[in-house]
Amino acid sequence: MKPRWVVEGRLAVSPMPRPDDLEEVLSKFRTVVSLASPSEHAFSGGYDPRLLQGMGGVKFVWRPIGEYNAPTLVELSYIIESIEEPALVHCLRGCGRSSTVAAAWLVAKMGVRPYLAAESEVVRTTGCGLETLPQRSVLEAYSLAVRSGTASELSRSRDIDDPFPEYAALLSLSLSSYLGAEPEELFRSALELDTSLARAARLLADIAGYTVAGMAARKAGKKVALELTIWVPRRSHPAAIRRIPQVDHGKLSKGLASILATMGVDVEPVVRVRKPEDVPWLS
Repeated sequence: MKPRWVVEGRLAVSPMPRPDDLEEVLSKFRTVVSLASPSEHAFSGGYDPRLLQGMGGVKFVWRPIGEYNAPTLVELSYIIESIEEPALVHCLRGCGRSSTVAAAWLVAKMGVRPYLAAESEVVRTTGCGLETLPQRSVLEAYSLAVRSGTASELSRSRDIDDPFPEYAALLSLSLSSYLGAEPEELFRSALELDTSLARAARLLADIAGYTVAGMAARKAGKKVALELTIWVPRRSHPAAIRRIPQVDHGKLSKGLASILATMGVDVEPVVRVRKPEDVPWLS
């Protein structure tokens, strides 16, 4: 195992540690965050996570995330709040999933702005970075939560599997320029009040579940095209999903357009569904 320090002495990432690496891990780190699945631990030659769970000298945070996927927004907030330094974050290869957490930590603990700068810093220091659209989407949403002062609250007061906070963040970021409002203001209001944007986020969560991998808006004539990328449910491994859950595109599009029209923006939702094997890589 060769830990790659994101910030020397504070946070490192690595591939899956082996059983022979545990002595080094215990001597260097106060927290170990594993994003690997049980099968990755069992069949990759990695360590048995039960060993760290039973040791009092290290804090073990285990949040299994399917390869190429990402934690939920609330889950990412919880992971960052749980880290006691120095910390090691790993998945299987120490790249996409680990890089997502490392970049979020830079945003929250080192004040790196914008989130793309945090991504670049992780690549510079470790040689790996974010790989897929869900990873960037949750990092972008988390960065907004940090800027709006709500990230710590999210980790304590929200259901870890509720997509609403992330969708409220992504809608705030995508539509703020068309609404003439700051995304931080839109997001805080959506979390606290029954705003139109909050209702749109809840509708999206109710119909699509946690399958929205990415969201972006662009001007399309007199309308605003709101592009939604649907992929496997968040946290799942794409190889374990045979088909994407059915989403009522008509109901979703009509509902979002109707709600957002009350905010003075003429939105035309565009839903793009990707097969499990069609991983939404970052370009």
